[in-house]
Amino acid sequence: MVVWLKKPDGKCVRLVDEWKPRIHVAGEYLELLDLADRLYAANSWFIERYEKPGDGKRSRVLEVEVGGDREAVSLATRIQRQGNYKFRLFDVDIPAPQMYLYQKDLFPLAFVEAEVTGERVLWSLKDSRETIDYLLPPLRKIGLQVKTKKNGSIQCFNDELDSVRIFRDDGETISIGSGDEAEKILTLMRGFREADPDIVLTEGGDSFIFPYLTRRAHELEILDDLVLGREPSPLRVYEVHGHSYFSYGKILYRETAARLFGRLHIDETNAFISNDCGLEGLFEVARTCIVPVQRASRATIGTNMTSLQLYHAVKQDVLIPWNKNEPEEWKDGDELVVADRGGFVYEPEAGIHDEVGEVDFSSLYPMVMLKENLSGETVKCECCMGSTIRVPELGYNICQRWQGIVPRSLDILLRKRMLYQKFKNEAADPPTKERLEQRQAALKWILVCS
Repeated sequence: MVVWLKKPDGKCVRLVDEWKPRIHVAGEYLELLDLADRLYAANSWFIERYEKPGDGKRSRVLEVEVGGDREAVSLATRIQRQGNYKFRLFDVDIPAPQMYLYQKDLFPLAFVEAEVTGERVLWSLKDSRETIDYLLPPLRKIGLQVKTKKNGSIQCFNDELDSVRIFRDDGETISIGSGDEAEKILTLMRGFREADPDIVLTEGGDSFIFPYLTRRAHELEILDDLVLGREPSPLRVYEVHGHSYFSYGKILYRETAARLFGRLHIDETNAFISNDCGLEGLFEVARTCIVPVQRASRATIGTNMTSLQLYHAVKQDVLIPWNKNEPEEWKDGDELVVADRGGFVYEPEAGIHDEVGEVDFSSLYPMVMLKENLSGETVKCECCMGSTIRVPELGYNICQRWQGIVPRSLDILLRKRMLYQKFKNEAADPPTKERLEQRQAALKWILVCS
């Protein structure tokens, strides 16, 4: 795992930690032994983990070390097929950077001390996700804009590069428009090295700017020289393969991220959180939900919330199932009407009224989940059949032994948001008010999906 640190004096340090992700396989013990003896699962050993949150007993599972995310999925698929789908697989599709943060008890933009011993990095966290008055490292920002000599009504990958502009955070603008295409691209690289930005802001960087620059550099045979990150590897974005997803009744499309190793690229047209809450809100989400900044900027609110749940599962030694497909418990017609009827809306009395008051609940649903310990594994749990805490009307028992993954995750979001609102109302200067407002607004967005 390659980790970039930003020192208080503004310098960057690159550290390499000899760490690899691991997947877990559950099944019959003798079959797992046979699996461990095969060559494709050589780096493996047995450990004990909870297969489901709330389990009272640990299970013996096979832990297999893999080289990265792609190898994890490939190996898991191979194990499934060769095992005739009798094995249960876990921790397969969690992004390796997130799992690294979970296991090391770190989070993005945290204040840390690091000690390098051989090929290992020993971390000492000097920060807390609970903190609301944290200081961010000194981050240099630039904006990047690319114009082409359009042959049609819109820009396309076959257009010739016309000009490039770099907007520095000190107010200086660097315009690159002279020379041929190759000279412009090489001058852009020199501009990146001189500005040495930590954050690169673009509009369309994922969908056009970086794929376009890569295509032009490839055709000009200077692709190996196209280094825009801090790592020496050139930018490799030949084509952009986005993905569609279904959210709140709509089918949406999101482009694949163009990442610059050692820098943060934030495409403001492909960013979910930063559009509404600014960089302050984005950094708050990355810190609190333990999601790398570039991923957090492009992820949905559900993905960021899920990261918090994954973190608490990992810290409780609970395995994360791969391709979970657990159907909802059967309900008869009467039970379904009571359980799944949704909210109740009071029809207002028509007319003109004086002295009308309004009552608004702050984070109503998340607060109910936290206070009543509502989670998938706590409602109708098998360990507390005689629980005194019951779901009204339905009578479902709620666990009194285990705090659910969902309320564990909601706790920090609710507490921090209330504090941000409190201090925002007390703040005197507008910049502080704006900063606190952006942070609480970002947390509000995450709470919406609960």
